[in-house]
Amino acid sequence: MTRVAIATAVFLAALPFAARAQAPAAITTAAGVTGTFDRTSIVLAYYRSPLWNAILADRRFELETVKAAKDDARARELEKYGGESQELAMKQLAGKAPIDNIVAVLRPEFKELSSRMKLTGVVESSAADPKAATVDVTSLLMDWLKASAETRKMAADLNAQKPAAK
Repeated sequence: MTRVAIATAVFLAALPFAARAQAPAAITTAAGVTGTFDRTSIVLAYYRSPLWNAILADRRFELETVKAAKDDARARELEKYGGESQELAMKQLAGKAPIDNIVAVLRPEFKELSSRMKLTGVVESSAADPKAATVDVTSLLMDWLKASAETRKMAADLNAQKPAAK
C-alpha cells in the first residue's frame, strides 16, 4: 500500500467522527431540506487540506524515486500532473471548471450529513432549487476538510469580493 493510500485511509476514517463531533445540534432539519455549500470556500479548503497535502507528498516522493531510477517518461508524467493540478485548482476557484474531483472526495460526507441532518442531499449553492428549503453546510464540510482559521479567513475574504447575487 502506498503512503498516500495509508494516509488517506486513516484521514478518511477519522473525518466522519470529527465532523459529527463538531456539528451543532441546532441545525438538524426536517425532511425536504437540501444542504448547500459555497463552492469557493470548499475549493479553497480542499486544496489547502491535509488530504490534498498527502496526495502531493506522495506524488513528490514518487517523482524523486523515478528521477533517481532515471525513468524520464514517468518523471515527465508526474511533473505534468503537478502543473495540470495547479491549473485545474485555479480554474475551479475562478468557477471556470467543474469540481467533480472534489465532490467525489466529499461524497461520503454528503451521505453522512444527509443521513444525520435528514437532508434530501447536498449540492453547490448555485445548483440548489431557489424554491426549495435549504441549509448551508459549508462550515461542516470545511470542518471535514480540516480547514484552518487562515483558510476560513481567505474564503470569507474571497466571498466578500464576489458581486452581490441578483
